[in-house]
Amino acid sequence: MNSVQRITNLDFIRGFALLGILVINVIAFGLPLTATTNSSTFGIDNTLDWIVLVISSVFFEQKMMGLFSMLFGVGIMIFLENAEKKTSKPKTLAIWRNFLLFCFGLIHLSIWEGDILAPYAICAFLLIIFPKVENPKFIFAAIVFLMTAFILITNYFSSLYDTSGNLISQEEWVLLASEGGALSYGKFWFPDSESWGNLVAMWWYIGAFFRAISLMLFGFLLYRLNIIQGKKEISYYKRMSLFGFLIGLPLAIYSIYLLISSNYDPSVLFISNIFNTLSVIPMVLGYTGLLTILNLKLKDSISNRLRACGKLAFTNYITQTIFGVFILGAFGLDTFSRSQLMVYVFLVWIIQIAWSKPILDRFNYGPLEWIWRKLTYSFIKKHKFTN
Repeated sequence: MNSVQRITNLDFIRGFALLGILVINVIAFGLPLTATTNSSTFGIDNTLDWIVLVISSVFFEQKMMGLFSMLFGVGIMIFLENAEKKTSKPKTLAIWRNFLLFCFGLIHLSIWEGDILAPYAICAFLLIIFPKVENPKFIFAAIVFLMTAFILITNYFSSLYDTSGNLISQEEWVLLASEGGALSYGKFWFPDSESWGNLVAMWWYIGAFFRAISLMLFGFLLYRLNIIQGKKEISYYKRMSLFGFLIGLPLAIYSIYLLISSNYDPSVLFISNIFNTLSVIPMVLGYTGLLTILNLKLKDSISNRLRACGKLAFTNYITQTIFGVFILGAFGLDTFSRSQLMVYVFLVWIIQIAWSKPILDRFNYGPLEWIWRKLTYSFIKKHKFTN
């Protein structure tokens, strides 16, 4: 399979992830923030809302971010390979490129607190500065280490609270870190709380960091094994998809089962999150296999639309935020139920699918992609370190 086809496979998967991530982010746009961590608190008015909640939890929550993280890792490797042909200092150029992404992320963060660009840039810095690892076994070992560390950290944080979500630890650093915040899960779980629980928020961000790094390394692995490029036989991707979903779906289903069956009891917060996190890599594997098959099998008239969304992922991601903050925000938080928010999601999908291909046909790049590219390669000209 040639390089053009490899790129289309990545764009197709990225386009799906871009549209899918809105299913999760729309909750933060349209409901109070507690609804993003304790789904039972807002937006549940009827059975349809519960169905939307279960589907989004099993198939989208963490999984779309996982796909994005995996593809971001692949993107790092591809950029470094291409940069080696253009400059004598490819890592320096990659660091500059991700510094720009970090700056974009800070601007985005000023609009919406759910930004992923700045955290991704930080993760990229760590991955870029490490020596190139060619052996897939070392990459796999690093992923296992990070996932194990996450489980151990989660178990430790869980021990700091009682089953009602109240802080019980008297360790000095715990009391210091909790100062100024709720001595419980706070708004993270209890909507009537006056403040966030600093420690549980700290655990949440640590977990997000470990997941992002692990999935980026997983992208390294899929790229090194020539899987993500779509070079394997269709039968290979069928087996891969089946294997991933057979492992990932039971874990994801059990995670939401724990929450719903306990009526979202605070005692299941940590354990349910462990099961959902462990489902991410298998689910990403399953999605990668399935989407690769669809990219190869669907008519170009259909697949080109999704590929175009993927090529404009940066622009489309930011416009999703702008739409969410200023359109949904104009109605106020907790105006819509979860099922009503899905209608909004479908409308945004239609808009982004409709405009992405015409933009690319005329300009080759989206506006933000063009700015990022121009600023990146102007660095080579300014510092004159070409090959």
